[in-house]
Amino acid sequence: MTEENTPNEKELWKRIPETQGVDRAQTFVALSHIAFDRGDHKASLALCESAREIYETLATTNTDDLLHVYQGITGSLKHLDREGEAAEFALHAVAVLKEDHPAEAVSMLRQAGRHYFSAGQYERSLTCHQSALTELDPDISEINIGVDYYNIGYAHYMLDHFADAVPNLIKARELFKQGKAPERVFYCDEYLAAAYIELENGVDALLHAQRAVDYAVTMQNEVLDCWARYRLGSAKFMIGDSEDAEKELRKSRRMNTQACHVDWELAVNVEKELATVLKAKGEEDEANEILRRIKVIEQTMDDA
Repeated sequence: MTEENTPNEKELWKRIPETQGVDRAQTFVALSHIAFDRGDHKASLALCESAREIYETLATTNTDDLLHVYQGITGSLKHLDREGEAAEFALHAVAVLKEDHPAEAVSMLRQAGRHYFSAGQYERSLTCHQSALTELDPDISEINIGVDYYNIGYAHYMLDHFADAVPNLIKARELFKQGKAPERVFYCDEYLAAAYIELENGVDALLHAQRAVDYAVTMQNEVLDCWARYRLGSAKFMIGDSEDAEKELRKSRRMNTQACHVDWELAVNVEKELATVLKAKGEEDEANEILRRIKVIEQTMDDA
């Protein structure tokens, strides 16, 4: 259908009373696209829900159409900052699709995990991603399997399960390396460094932090470089190299403050770690001044 022949919104609304079944559902879907594109996510959600009710009552429904509606509902909920509800609906979709369309059900299970993570419900996110991993399609790529392991490792990290995060992130790194995905390898290295720092394993933290810095420098990506150097500075301090630790932390701070959009979480973390390093070097006055100054940012972030 050419753009000239595509029905406009008024024409689509006129069709609703005249249509039934699949045609009616498809009209609701077309209207939902228009609403979504203009940013009216509440209307898009309601229209997708109307299409869903029709599709789920039909004896035969094209799986692609049903999945498309499910994704429209979760996408609208996401844009409405209702991530928890998006996750719950994705699990509803899993229940509907699981028996006859297991591959699509697993896709929605992963989506539920992502929505739970965005909602800060890390335990539920972890459960979804672990379940998805047990339902692997034999034709799935190394990258996709790696994403499952990464999501499991990241959820463990956010739950402070650092010892559990490590093997999953290592497995993800191996799979991303096989799939020739350097940027994904970077994120594994960064969070491996972070987990090892929490586990007070300075040697392994240093290894992965240096790898993360190497990638960030090679790509000339200062956003990634800021975080990687923060991890590297922490790792160096952990192994007793206070001088280099201070240098890396100051580099991280400088790049972050010069960025177009300052990462305030990183700013606070770097300043606190730098103060710790300076205290260890006996430079109490500068360390205390940093801690005094950073309280302004902390209080602002806490009140947000």
